[in-house]
Amino acid sequence: MTNAALYDRSRSPLYMQAASQFRLKVQRGIWAPGSQIPVLEDLQAEFALSRATIREALDMLEREGLIERFRGRGTFVRSKLPERQSHRLPTSWDGLLASLRNVEPKLVQPMRREGAGALQGILAGKADGAYVWFQRVHSRADDPYCLIDIRLRADVFDADAERFARTPVILVLADRYCEQIGSAFQRVTFSNADEASASALGIALGAPVVEILRTLVDPEGRVLVHTYARYPGEYVQIDFEFALDGHARTAAGRNVCNA
Repeated sequence: MTNAALYDRSRSPLYMQAASQFRLKVQRGIWAPGSQIPVLEDLQAEFALSRATIREALDMLEREGLIERFRGRGTFVRSKLPERQSHRLPTSWDGLLASLRNVEPKLVQPMRREGAGALQGILAGKADGAYVWFQRVHSRADDPYCLIDIRLRADVFDADAERFARTPVILVLADRYCEQIGSAFQRVTFSNADEASASALGIALGAPVVEILRTLVDPEGRVLVHTYARYPGEYVQIDFEFALDGHARTAAGRNVCNA
């Protein structure tokens, strides 16, 4: 039986916490495809939750296509489960560029120009001058997997506005403005979906998300572009290869164009 005190440690609603537990049982095969899941009373006893909370959690799984209900027969895991999307987060410059190929960016907010003070959480360098802000959703095969806020230095944007507007910004910079990239920095954190992320990515409010800040700095130490990306947490993979010789394979601050 689940320790009820554990639910108090999360800010997420109880039904979302329950849905996460049920989802894991499906994903790990504890509730196998085609099998009947425990009846409502047994779920109440196992998870120490009310009938209403259990029903709401099962509603989420039904909308996700993981279970199906039959009047008079019970609730079953679908025999054919939806293909689980997996998004591998890049840990190298080349991996980042490869991950952006075949991406379909869609603008979700009108572009606007902002001063340097609008850049929050930059990882290196100094914000200088005006920046163009735009918010986009990145998709593959109509599957949205990333909501990203971009602040690109205005003089760079103006030099190739059409391409920046329709192509992942870092790809354009790497292909056409590589000499302006002095170094690149990335920070990964784990959080929960706000209203904007939930709406854009088709996930529940408060669902786990992976947040990534990226800052590219020019050789003079000025911020070239700063991005803030959110990914659905349950679909993210981060793979690392450990350097066993005691030395990192790529040094922080190295010119990424020559990496």
